[in-house]
Amino acid sequence: MEDRKQKMLLLLKEKKYLSVANLCKDLYTSESTVRRDLNKLEKQGLVRRTRGGAFYVEDIHLEWPLLYKNKENIESKRYIADLAIDFIEDGQTLFIDSSSTCQFFARRLSEKKGLTILTNGIITANLLSEETDADVYCACGKVYSKRSSIHGSETCDYIMKHTADIAFVSCRGLDAEIGASDFSEEEAMVKKCFNKRAGKTILLSDSSKFEKRFFNQTFAISEINVIISDKPFPSEIVNICNQYNVEMVW
Repeated sequence: MEDRKQKMLLLLKEKKYLSVANLCKDLYTSESTVRRDLNKLEKQGLVRRTRGGAFYVEDIHLEWPLLYKNKENIESKRYIADLAIDFIEDGQTLFIDSSSTCQFFARRLSEKKGLTILTNGIITANLLSEETDADVYCACGKVYSKRSSIHGSETCDYIMKHTADIAFVSCRGLDAEIGASDFSEEEAMVKKCFNKRAGKTILLSDSSKFEKRFFNQTFAISEINVIISDKPFPSEIVNICNQYNVEMVW
């Protein structure tokens, strides 16, 4: 997605609604360009056009393109990556999902030696191959639209043939009752497989995901070993984590 349209989405997310005139002013571009971009974003289901402007479509109703998510909550994701790296020792075997949060984490893995890593993320695999000395494996299956990730039954079958010391995964929402949840069933299934075949599962979840829930449950909190975030957890999540001896780090 072009930088201009990414900025447009960020502005609409902040303001919820903006007129074409305001978007022209904020983006320093022409009315015809703004209208053309809004038409494209509406076709992708990312905004809803009205006469003279556009509304932001709430996160819970859509799956954002990965290039957009890589520009969201950057400092929080970097902070989480700084904490997560301390859980790894040289020579371990890891599962890493395709999320933007895990991409920030993957960049830190150059600090460790002799790792073996399996991921379902195309960009993540590329980052690891370029920036680390790890043995990198990429799961097979269908490439998921706009996410640069691989999902499906073949992906799950491939993951289930392997084991790891630790699985690092993220989520779309984290709720005391539901646990971790995701937008798509395919995405949730891959993470379930990572969880089943790993000795420990560490959830990387920035605070923007607290007290949100999506259609597909990925894990109950009782199935997670460690949750790492950028801010203190809500009391309801703290109570559940304490009940099941889930470590909380922030």
